[in-house]
Order: sequence, then C-alpha cells, then structure tokens
Amino acid sequence: MTIQIQSIDHLQKNTPVFVDTNIFDLYYRGKSDSCKRFLHRVQQGEVTAYVNLLVLTDLNHKLMLAEAYQKGYINRLSAAHLKDQLEKNRSLMQHLVTHQTRLEEVLTLVKILPLDSQLLVDTQQERQDYGLMTTDSLHLGSMNRHQPPLTHIVTYDSDFEHVSGLTIWKPMDVV
Repeated sequence: MTIQIQSIDHLQKNTPVFVDTNIFDLYYRGKSDSCKRFLHRVQQGEVTAYVNLLVLTDLNHKLMLAEAYQKGYINRLSAAHLKDQLEKNRSLMQHLVTHQTRLEEVLTLVKILPLDSQLLVDTQQERQDYGLMTTDSLHLGSMNRHQPPLTHIVTYDSDFEHVSGLTIWKPMDVV
C-alpha cells in the first residue's frame, strides 16, 4: 500500500479521521488557518474526528504550559519550569483555567477511542512493524482496531509518513 500526504484543506466531507495533538495545539496557538478551518468542519459535523486519551492528556499539558507562559508565570515553555513554579506556589494553578475550558471544548468535538493495557501489549506489533515510539504505536493501534479501521490521520508530524495504508492530512500553512 502507498502512503499519501495531502493538504488538510482538501479533506473530503464525511471522512473519519484520527486527529493528533499537534493539530489542536496549532489551532489554539493561532499558527494555522488550515487547522482552524478543519476544526470548524469537525464542529459542523462535516468530518468525524477521533482521538484517544493520550491525545487529550498531551493536549491538556500543552495548553496548560501555553497558558502559564502567556500569563507570565513561566518565561519559557518548559514543563520542568512550570513544575518548579508550582512547587514554590501551588496557588498558581487556581489562575490556570483556560486550558481546562479549551480541553472541554475539544471533548465536545471528538469521539474517544479506547485505550487499555491489552492495547499496550498488542501494539508491540505496530512498534516492531513501523519502528514507532509507544505513543505513536498506541495512536496507530487505536486506529487499526476501530471498526472499520481508520486509515486517515490529521497530523503535522512526520512520524506516520512511513506507515503503509495511511492517508496523512497536514496543514500546509503553519507559521
């Protein structure tokens, strides 16, 4: 099977897709109009978007960091730096609320694929076949075990570009 890389702007209506964390992150950071248009299409029901809990936890982490940086609680986007600041002043977390609101917005847009310990074991096959790291193998494993299997992924990463049978949809306008 061949690998196809397409512009996210050309994604056909009614295509079920797995959406990687970076698409939401690019949208919320205002780095891609294509991601904005794509998520609007998801909101309108033109495209069915799937994620798993790894995407959502990673997104919440990135959103929290971005919010702390934007509010001046940290001077670089570093989880270690935010952790240090929180250890010094736990009440900072009371002021970090936007990340949660944004996460809950995303939850209204997507369908969540299951993750469990068996999937972690079973996706050893994806790790071996495609040389993927654990998280990416769990994404691919979630896609492969959905019925019918998901063969479209929306991502800005190149991590899946060597996986046969996938169509990869990318924003081509990232600034």
